[in-house]
Amino acid sequence: MGEERDKNKTGTVFDKVNEVHKKISEQMWLLDNVLPYLNKPESYDNVRKTIEFFKNVILRHFEWEEHDVFPVTLVIGELDIKQVVRDLQQQHIFIISKFDILSDIIVKYGFSFNDEKIKNRFIDTSKEMLNAVLQHSHKEDEDLYPFLEDKNINLDFKSQS
Repeated sequence: MGEERDKNKTGTVFDKVNEVHKKISEQMWLLDNVLPYLNKPESYDNVRKTIEFFKNVILRHFEWEEHDVFPVTLVIGELDIKQVVRDLQQQHIFIISKFDILSDIIVKYGFSFNDEKIKNRFIDTSKEMLNAVLQHSHKEDEDLYPFLEDKNINLDFKSQS
């Protein structure tokens, strides 16, 4: 009974992950609405915040999944859930490749874009990344985390904020 009370008070790891996914979705919606305005004076700050968000929230979340979540799932899961993990890992690779493109743009051109073509490439790549992350989170919420929660897996949650 005390364990149930603690669970309700602090929430499960799955509640925390769900909350992070909700926060990511909200922040991504904001980013999606900020990206078109990169030609304004505050664009330097918008680009910097976009990169920081992707790096410190999205990529850190992926590291946690790759280190703590996926290995456990691959050991205890049947073939169908193992395929879910493999699909999620492929999505990680795709999303990280988009981040690499953004990083290369920043290395070459800094945080301000005088060239319209470069600015549009940054915006388009960011939007591709945003859409892929939303699909990724949905797959986790629908397929992976319900499986782990059903198996009562105790994962150490690492904050992605």
